[in-house]
Amino acid sequence: MISLPIPLFGIPLKGINNPILVVFSEFDVNVTKDGKMKLPEKFYDLFEEATGFKCNISLAFDKHVPYSSSYIYLSDLYFRRSVKECEIPISEEEIQDTLLMIDDALFDSELIRALRYAFKVGVPVLYRDEEEPIRLSLPNFTSTYLFSYPVDLSSVRYIDNSLVHLIGMIPLDFVETRDLNLLYVENGLWESLYGIPFVTRKDWKLIWDLNYVTAIEVRGA
Repeated sequence: MISLPIPLFGIPLKGINNPILVVFSEFDVNVTKDGKMKLPEKFYDLFEEATGFKCNISLAFDKHVPYSSSYIYLSDLYFRRSVKECEIPISEEEIQDTLLMIDDALFDSELIRALRYAFKVGVPVLYRDEEEPIRLSLPNFTSTYLFSYPVDLSSVRYIDNSLVHLIGMIPLDFVETRDLNLLYVENGLWESLYGIPFVTRKDWKLIWDLNYVTAIEVRGA
């Protein structure tokens, strides 16, 4: 079991800086040399450009997990194994700074920034770009990857100020109340805003996964 950061709550809206609730959830996966979930090839080019080193290390997960969470974990692990095996003279602060630089070059996404920060500090966080993240005390969950849908974040069906406010309040309300009904409410909003099929099972949750919406089964919520 490997603990990964996931955005349990937070629906992206183009041009809106709403909070993302990142928690940690365990997935039944293993790191292998070759598998289903890999780092993007461009990552290795950016790593070599940033460090001046090219290390022949291959990392992947043997099963599917949310792609954004996979990227955060494997990119951090790749750095640390490279520093050790290729004897790269780089400090912890430099590792984090370089990872952030590569993240922005590859994705420039508030989702990736939120997951990276939570993974760095090792605790759940409420994250909003350009604001100080709020560290939280929340239990770890256990999850299983189910499936993913592609999503066009520029194709919102309908939005107004009340919906923007609701979407921004849901992560905050869950932190305060732990109300599991909020899982279903946000699932419904994914369907309403982006046409993602509604998930009816009580332990299924739709989460933002860069250019996808990924469904996971969540236990322990």
